[in-house]
Amino acid sequence: MTIGDALKEVQVELGLTAEEMTAGVISKGTYSKVINNKTRLSSDLLLKILFSHGIDIEVFFNKTKDTYAPKNIIIEEKLSQEFGAAFNNHDLVSATDCLKKIQKQNNNPYLLQRAQIGVAFLSNTIEQLDKNLAQLIVNELNTHENWVSNLQALKLFSNSMLVLSDEKVEVLMKIFFIRLKRMNIKSETMIERYAIICSNYLHWKYDSLKQAKSQEKNKHKRNISKSIKYLTKLDKSPRFLIYKILGNYYKNIFTGDIDSAINIKYHLKELGFTSLTENWPI
Repeated sequence: MTIGDALKEVQVELGLTAEEMTAGVISKGTYSKVINNKTRLSSDLLLKILFSHGIDIEVFFNKTKDTYAPKNIIIEEKLSQEFGAAFNNHDLVSATDCLKKIQKQNNNPYLLQRAQIGVAFLSNTIEQLDKNLAQLIVNELNTHENWVSNLQALKLFSNSMLVLSDEKVEVLMKIFFIRLKRMNIKSETMIERYAIICSNYLHWKYDSLKQAKSQEKNKHKRNISKSIKYLTKLDKSPRFLIYKILGNYYKNIFTGDIDSAINIKYHLKELGFTSLTENWPI
């Protein structure tokens, strides 16, 4: 989809006329040429139109990604989405098939390592993964001066908790929160990715504590509390609602209020979110 196509689609979605859409920024004639792909619009004028109608810029440009993004990026993103769907549905066959496609691409080490970990998890073969994989993952994260601001690195870390040592995960989470405190992130995509990190950590931590010795169970409580705080303090927008609920769910679990945690999960199931809560621990 071109910029012009995306503008036309948004105009229809908002129920606006051409005159209302341009909002005095450009003439109706110029706008007609833009949406018919006969002329280009400067970035300044495009942003004025988008901002004047409160249009989500991230959503808008996602509409145009297939037209303007490099081919390899488009392929990798589609494979990432395909693998994510297979993993979330615990579909080992589809996940394995997607891993083979990713291996053929051989361009993105982050995506490949994520897929390898995911398939190993679904097939219960985590122990059989190459012992060097954990170090490779750490090395990948260390290649970025601030991996907390790198979307690919964050996705890799989110999945790699399954193969890294407990101590390494805790150290990386500590670094994660230190760097996050210094940043002023407003991108909803990054905020959601941080929420996923916190959610995955809490799930991982719960499983880890079940197997830990009694003297280990009081360690790293700060990472737990910070993860829960991050989730529960998220904005009340629909995009983040499930993460806020998940934060309260884990808050109840880690404070021993199991009945309240079960109640949260029960009500979500009653609302039709059975698949979403299927892998929640309690």
